[in-house]
Amino acid sequence: MRAQLLTLALLPTAAFAQPGGGTGDGVWNRNAAYGELETFDQCNGHQPGSGMYHHHINPVCLRAQLNDNVVVVATGRLGTQYAEKTSGWTHSPIIGWMNDGYPVYGPYGYTNPMDAGSAIQRVQPGFRLRSITQRRSLPDWTLPFQPNVPQNLNANQYGPDVSAKFPLGRYVQDYEYVAGLGDLDQYNGRFTVTPEYPNGTYAYYVTLDSNGAPAFPYIVNLQFYGTAAGQNGAVATDAADYFSNGALAQGASQDPRLASWYTKGSQQLALGITGFDPSAGPSITWPTNVPAGVNVSGGNKTPALADVQRIRSNGGTVYVNSNNLPSYTVGPWFEASMTAGVFVNWAAAGARQMLVSRNPTPAATKTASGMGPVGMWVNGVAIFNTLDGGSYSNAQGDDQGGGGVSARAAHFSAASQERGPLAAGSLVSAYAEFNAVLATSTATAASTSWPLTLGGATVTVTDSTGKQMPAGILYASPNQVNYRMPIDAASGAGRVTISAGGVSVNGSVNIAAAYPGIFAGSQTLTADGESYLILYGTGLGASATTATVNGVNAAVTYSGPQGTYPGLDQVNLKIPPGVLGKGRASVVVTAGGKPSNPVVVDLP
Repeated sequence: MRAQLLTLALLPTAAFAQPGGGTGDGVWNRNAAYGELETFDQCNGHQPGSGMYHHHINPVCLRAQLNDNVVVVATGRLGTQYAEKTSGWTHSPIIGWMNDGYPVYGPYGYTNPMDAGSAIQRVQPGFRLRSITQRRSLPDWTLPFQPNVPQNLNANQYGPDVSAKFPLGRYVQDYEYVAGLGDLDQYNGRFTVTPEYPNGTYAYYVTLDSNGAPAFPYIVNLQFYGTAAGQNGAVATDAADYFSNGALAQGASQDPRLASWYTKGSQQLALGITGFDPSAGPSITWPTNVPAGVNVSGGNKTPALADVQRIRSNGGTVYVNSNNLPSYTVGPWFEASMTAGVFVNWAAAGARQMLVSRNPTPAATKTASGMGPVGMWVNGVAIFNTLDGGSYSNAQGDDQGGGGVSARAAHFSAASQERGPLAAGSLVSAYAEFNAVLATSTATAASTSWPLTLGGATVTVTDSTGKQMPAGILYASPNQVNYRMPIDAASGAGRVTISAGGVSVNGSVNIAAAYPGIFAGSQTLTADGESYLILYGTGLGASATTATVNGVNAAVTYSGPQGTYPGLDQVNLKIPPGVLGKGRASVVVTAGGKPSNPVVVDLP
């Protein structure tokens, strides 16, 4: 049996759901949460060319390991997605240490910082976007960080006027600090009592806004509150082992500088998922499944242990060693401008050592936190501040250095809304990044014969053989284009060019013969006393299809084209008797040896 009609609720033809130092003048420094966001993995971490995995913003997977007020939203091919709890908050644990010896807490602390009996709140930073249209002056808080730059800038120090290409928030100097606006000072910390420090301590916080999104300056601002030491100093001869080789070397300590480190995964091998084929799951070496002709930088070629490996201390200092790899799964990473749409830099094991002062002191003269590691999470992974290494060049009229920030499009499965391989013949959603414009108007295809021009936009796919093919378009708008990957596109690294109004926008993709994606939403029906589930997806290819419901094998009675909409697939399966009446269930379809994204359905 095969359903011949499909409701708009199951195939939204109008628009698929939207996903959600350095060079230059050094006056307008680019915000890493703006310029590098695309390259963050599911855990909000990524790595530069040197391969040092790190976070500029909320380390959500570490916080999940530490039970810090997050809940699981979904688990799929790209890893686990989390959201903030909306109630029932507990005080965040210590999740890291800065180079100046002060702790970093998660986002939740006491409403009254000196009253451990006060309510728990999401601690708020004291920063907000400036109300400016021209970048001709600096906010007060940056003046100590930029002592040789006048607050009212000279003409050759001006930044770009605020625009679609240079929106507010692109640069750290777009933010102003307002005392009393939030709970924290300009360094993103405060003096407070905490469960670990009942008599009080200065502490930094990971900051989120009221919606749970990262809020500037995210972890630590551009200067330390205390006197920094922090990295790779010599270990004192009187330092004794506290933790080594997966076990305590002495009795458990009540000192948070010893007790807070996360050592549960110290004897586990680190795992990573590659963006070339996330459905293959995590591996102890990476990258894997690299298409021919694609070059990558770094990578964990030899399995390595995760989390903190060794802790030593004496009366004044705690010395912590790690491989800079967490025990949660890292990756996958994507970047639209790089070959196959995958970030070319890969995390690798690297010996790191941090020195944590047992007697930190406020610095009389604050020093810059700078580029590179500014601290260490309790699992041994590097903490970075909000700089990405790029800044605006007044002479060049654009940013220089740091990651690539340019108009482009990122390409997702229209069904799963995931990055990763895109199957030949499948339906794809492309989204504009930075100041890209993908179409000159908004339009929806008038028939199921997808046109080659829509809304002033055309889509051209260049596959791994160099062959160029036009793609049919379902929907076009300035910010989004839905199209069908040409069915004859060869597997491997390819490029998609979207042209409109005389301007072309590129994005790189990895094309596969099959890579199934399933739309949310399903139909159930009963025939001949049996219950069936009808799913709709794309990218199944021509190979055999299997399915599971809550992990139980389900007989597939039909798998193939839906018949009305080109590129749309349909899978009919018999619901296993053992899962009927159980309410919500997770369904996974496997095609071409590749499992789909899990979809949750309500069973009768």
